[in-house]
Amino acid sequence: MDNTNTPKAIVFGLDNTPFDHQHSLRCAISAVRSRYPELTSKTPDELVAKYEASLQKVYDTYLRNEITYGQTDVKKIQKFFADLGLAEPSLEKVEEFRSVYKPAYREARRTTPGSIETLTKLREHGYSLAILTNGQIEDQTEKAEFIGVRHLVHHFVTSEEVGYAKPDPRIFRHVLDRSSTAADTTYMVGDSASSDIEGALDAGMRPVLYSPLDQGSERLIIKQNVPVVHHMSQLLEHVGIP
Repeated sequence: MDNTNTPKAIVFGLDNTPFDHQHSLRCAISAVRSRYPELTSKTPDELVAKYEASLQKVYDTYLRNEITYGQTDVKKIQKFFADLGLAEPSLEKVEEFRSVYKPAYREARRTTPGSIETLTKLREHGYSLAILTNGQIEDQTEKAEFIGVRHLVHHFVTSEEVGYAKPDPRIFRHVLDRSSTAADTTYMVGDSASSDIEGALDAGMRPVLYSPLDQGSERLIIKQNVPVVHHMSQLLEHVGIP
């Protein structure tokens, strides 16, 4: 980034960006797999993929106002079992599943490697930092506080707060207004090509894809080469901080 007086701002997603959602998810799926014999015929990777797909599909129906947020927990577990070709679980079994999954997920919460150090360094160099996340205010704020990143960002915006979710460009414009920064001088760092990167491009921001498993240093998204960082500390080099 240049050394002029233009505002310096970076917006981050939360899940799978500074928060290691994949680690918590795998720990939680491992816990429920050991509880239910019918799940042991599937590998942990298969179960993780099915659960994430079920979660996303159900959350999308919530965003379309087709179900309430309170219904999402039941619906995603029912869909998870259905997509595995298993009988629909009773409400009692859903509650039992949640009683195993949720504590295991919460106990495993942690940051992605290098996130704390990177956010701290960016603050020291005068960057305005924000987190922009889909989800509930209470849940996402508590998660960010638990892993130790909430106090490192200046602004924290959730889809519940503003009434629309990523990739809707309006939520990106909202965080830009909150940060008092221009889109073309603001980076958006996220793990999702569809929610984070496409939304940022539509809003005129500078996208950076955080993807530890990507092989290259760029990925083509909506006909644009988007920089890829594999470790959060690489973001420092990207913006010109030694």
